[in-house]
Amino acid sequence: MNTPELQARALDDYNNRMHTRTLVTLFAIPLLALSGCSREKSDWRSAQAADTAESYEQFVSKHPDSALVATARERLGQLAEEKDWRIAASADTREAYQQFLAQNPSGKWAREAQLRIDNFAAGAPGVAAAPTAAGEGATTPGAAPASPAGAAADTGFGVQLGAFSSPDRANAEWAKLKVKAAGTLDGLEPRVVVGDSGGKTIYRLQASVRDEAQARAICTGLTLDKTPCVPLLPRAP
Repeated sequence: MNTPELQARALDDYNNRMHTRTLVTLFAIPLLALSGCSREKSDWRSAQAADTAESYEQFVSKHPDSALVATARERLGQLAEEKDWRIAASADTREAYQQFLAQNPSGKWAREAQLRIDNFAAGAPGVAAAPTAAGEGATTPGAAPASPAGAAADTGFGVQLGAFSSPDRANAEWAKLKVKAAGTLDGLEPRVVVGDSGGKTIYRLQASVRDEAQARAICTGLTLDKTPCVPLLPRAP
């Protein structure tokens, strides 16, 4: 018999069921969000651990709306540049460094690549030879003096720290490096050597050292500090 009392009870049962469903839904949504967030973090940790282009591309594919996508794409760019640099350094030719600069004009190794290109422009075989092309080797008027006469100046070994558009810029760079790389360049005297690159006059900042080991040690230390440096070795007779 359908009495008002039974109707009221049925209505209460319905309201209770609806309330329960609402509560379940309210709890389920955050749980699902947390689950998705957990997967995203887990995938990101996996991508970082692998640290490969494939791992970051996979993360971006799985989580295109993640706030970490920008970071992933930035790392992808870095990895691509590192690969380009390894290829250029392995080939160790003027053309390889020029191609690297064309692909990464503002990259981490752009200055180092330009320095090596300038060294090839001096007519030296590879990055290991001192500039001995015709018309080069004299210090410019008003520039840093050549190394004083002595064993270090006579060995033919040195380091090249950059190429600049004027002697003043080269000397200013030396002053900065003496502060930035305190200790690394102690005891060395700068020299600015006139050169030519692509039809333009350039001024190479160099310093003489006693032997190959010192040249490579200095360049290793400066490169770790993100400062371009190329060892200069005597041309083979």
